[in-house]
Amino acid sequence: MIITHCYKIKPTCEQLVKIDYWLELLRRHWNYALGQRLDWLNRTRCQVDRCSLISCPIGEI
Repeated sequence: MIITHCYKIKPTCEQLVKIDYWLELLRRHWNYALGQRLDWLNRTRCQVDRCSLISCPIGEI
């Protein structure tokens, strides 16, 4: 039998401001890292009909 507990936090106004600040920082960092990965993918992608079977260019990571 698995027992789980659910807790609801009730932050103060000051804590809400801090939580919102951290969530915004995390969102921006995630989006920046995602942009870096997509940029790397687009730089290193080559078309199938033009890609060498022996080697393929890999951009700087």
